[in-house]
Amino acid sequence: MRRREFLTYSAATAVALPFASALSQLLADDKAPKKILYFSRSQGFEHDPVKLGADGESVSDKALKRLGKELGVEVVCTKDGTVFDGDLSQYGAIIFYTSGDLDKDGGNDGGKAMTAQGVKNFYAAIRGGVGFLGFHSSTDTWRGNTGYKVDAFFDQPEYIRLQGGEFIIHGEQQEATVEVVDDVLPWSKGKKSFRHHDEWYANKNFAPEMRVLMSLQTAGMKNKDHNKCYDRPAFPCVWARKEGAGTVLYCAFGHKNSFWEGDFDALIGDLVRAALGEIKISTEPNLKTSCPGADMLQNEWNGRGNGELY
Repeated sequence: MRRREFLTYSAATAVALPFASALSQLLADDKAPKKILYFSRSQGFEHDPVKLGADGESVSDKALKRLGKELGVEVVCTKDGTVFDGDLSQYGAIIFYTSGDLDKDGGNDGGKAMTAQGVKNFYAAIRGGVGFLGFHSSTDTWRGNTGYKVDAFFDQPEYIRLQGGEFIIHGEQQEATVEVVDDVLPWSKGKKSFRHHDEWYANKNFAPEMRVLMSLQTAGMKNKDHNKCYDRPAFPCVWARKEGAGTVLYCAFGHKNSFWEGDFDALIGDLVRAALGEIKISTEPNLKTSCPGADMLQNEWNGRGNGELY
């Protein structure tokens, strides 16, 4: 029970409950750890880190549960979309490593589709103050599917507006330089840049009011033939924004199991803490100054301009 809810409650029930008893309940509730809901349904492509093993858990499930114990938070892992029909106020944050249209049937992971009411509940929860953190293919979720066409941000599907960016395509996995734009996360404190090997999603339609935390430096990346999606200026790969009262974060990393097997625990933990509101992140927009050409896609300067893929 939150403090303002308690004040209303205690005023209405002063005759029935002694004040000391009500205060004791309030303190007990305040000490209760916040749960985290980890949803990893793949209605589209299923990545290795979210595939369930023989023990019924994925590599990312185990990583988040391990980190949850360190943070004193219970992590509920599921591919069952009907979980959103339940009480979402019990969660401090919702984490997605998803793909495809989550309210539709299909996919190879056996997950259940979200109901229409569940989708409404999801958006209401985030806008009401529950944090949201998306990893890697969360931008490949509920897409507008307009290829290399950059649309006005507010013409995007509701989910893309919430997440803050949309997946187009990716090239081959390769090592690239990530620039730390805002070192607000303890893991990145004092870092200017670092090298990382991953499957780099070429995203677009970025939320204009986002706070870029890290950017992918495309200079020096392979950018010919099927890697032409990187023939573009630097663009955000880790960011934060506000959606109503909720803090929304995205991290492009995580394609490979190795990301979830210990080396990046501190970064993942920081992102989870930020989603829970334990790490405060500035909401001052910096997209235009940190990544001024983020939406300048390759086909827009070679004369194609027709939105076709390579």
